[in-house]
Amino acid sequence: MKRTGKELIKQVLDKWNFPVLAENETGLVFRYQMSYIQGNAYGNDDSDAIALNLEGVFSADNEEEMAAAIKTCNELTGDLLHVKLYINKENKLTISSEFFYKEEEDIEYLLEMGLKSMVTAKRRFLNRYPEIAEEIRLMSELEESSLGEGD
Repeated sequence: MKRTGKELIKQVLDKWNFPVLAENETGLVFRYQMSYIQGNAYGNDDSDAIALNLEGVFSADNEEEMAAAIKTCNELTGDLLHVKLYINKENKLTISSEFFYKEEEDIEYLLEMGLKSMVTAKRRFLNRYPEIAEEIRLMSELEESSLGEGD
């Protein structure tokens, strides 16, 4: 009998001695390198997929922070493999890794790659965001000063 994606994730987490902190019908929550990860499994007769999400790292509280966060997400999503970064409807950073699998034996490797990529993305976001925010601030000041010179 074919095991569900959620069962396969649990099996790998058990092997790694990572406790499941919460779960529902299709997904579960666990900790990985100081981050809470939500893993969800999707499947049908044709394909099976797993989506890993990491949230709670950053929240944009104003338009300037939102602009810098979106620019940072776009840059890193283009640079990194196996992961995408975006600002969700609640103005919070979401780091996601999604993959399809064909063989159950592939799950451990794919989970490891996805989780490592997510941690790398988190670290790179936290390092790059302040730089981009400063670039935007300086460009804004430059634009304001050049507009003031025309008066």
